[in-house]
Amino acid sequence: MEIIRETIEDLKEQYLADDRPWVVTYSGGKDSTCVLQLTLSMLQELHVQGLDQKHTYVVSSDTTVEMPVIEKYLQTKLDEITTFASKTNLKLSCHKLSPKVEESFWTLLIGKGYPAPTNTFRWCTERMKIDPATEFLSNLVNKHQSILMLLGVRSAESQARQASIAKRKLNQRGLTPHEHIPDAYVYSPIKHWSNEEVWTYLSNVKNQSTPLPWKDHNYMMSLYDKGSGEADCNIALNPESPSCGKTRFGCWVCTVVEKDRSMEGMLHNGEEWMQPLWEYREKLYEWRKPDSGKRDTRRRNGSFGPGPFLPQTRRELLQSLLEVEQETTQNYHHMKKDAPDYNPDEKVELIKDEEIRLIQENWDTDGDIQKSAFRIAQQFGRLMDESVETPLRNKLEKYSNTLNIDLFERIYEIEAYRKNISTRYGVIKDIEKRVVDFYAGEYREAN
Repeated sequence: MEIIRETIEDLKEQYLADDRPWVVTYSGGKDSTCVLQLTLSMLQELHVQGLDQKHTYVVSSDTTVEMPVIEKYLQTKLDEITTFASKTNLKLSCHKLSPKVEESFWTLLIGKGYPAPTNTFRWCTERMKIDPATEFLSNLVNKHQSILMLLGVRSAESQARQASIAKRKLNQRGLTPHEHIPDAYVYSPIKHWSNEEVWTYLSNVKNQSTPLPWKDHNYMMSLYDKGSGEADCNIALNPESPSCGKTRFGCWVCTVVEKDRSMEGMLHNGEEWMQPLWEYREKLYEWRKPDSGKRDTRRRNGSFGPGPFLPQTRRELLQSLLEVEQETTQNYHHMKKDAPDYNPDEKVELIKDEEIRLIQENWDTDGDIQKSAFRIAQQFGRLMDESVETPLRNKLEKYSNTLNIDLFERIYEIEAYRKNISTRYGVIKDIEKRVVDFYAGEYREAN
């Protein structure tokens, strides 16, 4: 196609115009793959001429709660690109950006009790995508004085995207100053490409004039067939990026939308082993509702209103998450054992050990005196070296004949959890309810 040659020549012109290093945002979707493939072809042509004098950073976002098939696919592609750059001596490196553990989805939801995100309380996007990208890109600007970001956005994606691109202010080279990062500029090399042109280009990998890290894009195309919609979720800080929750492949825990069409498409098209993930996501969607009984009736500051997940809810969520992790791994091995790339040692890891440790720290602050997170994790063979003993628990054991330790723990938890509330009335009411509920439960068990 003539448009391919024209785009590569445009890329060369931009590359040779200054010393700014390039940042290619790569999600693994068709549009970002198209931009990266064009860039790799262009770099190899310049490399032959000895003109590839500056570095190119391939940057991807990993929220750590991506669908397992997408996470595996993206990591495979990044590894292939890294190996390819080394073999061809290209000045190119891959970088996967993740949130800090204290800002991860599970640390905030299970550790601190944040309710699952909604359209009005979308606490996840900034912490899990925007902040990691901002930090990385800002550091690049500080190191190199300026950078140029290449984005895989196209006017043909939607009317909203077309209007957004049309409103952008361009300098004489067709670059857009980034809205949030000083001295960072944005360039969209395929903004006028059609959907058909993108797919045609990606379908003809074998006919390209320069080598590429991949033989074909068949697996990516199969993922698109299994999912739904057309947009891919590009890295954050993309001025025209689609809203989270409306993209083809987003976080498997996303509750911003009522139904996760991507996951449902996967389940109906050969990836049934992920069914437990879908069920857990549905649980989060229902439990976040203020009338679910799973959330506090007070906010953290003590004011009345839908608050965080209750401590007991958070324990249930961690227990259930580790059960889902175990079941999903078993399902994966059962369904994929005859696949060519099957690895019998592979595990589906949904939550990291360091997240569980930080969850426990948050629970300690909220009055958990029996190291519940560690006890739950150890049921599944995780964090076996962590002690579940506490000084207070050990002291209480001495009085086990005259003291109901379980009830004491629940009351202590309320006192610690409510420590910032100014009025004691609310605390006393909570304790009274906990005592009544506790003995009512014991009565039911006895009868």
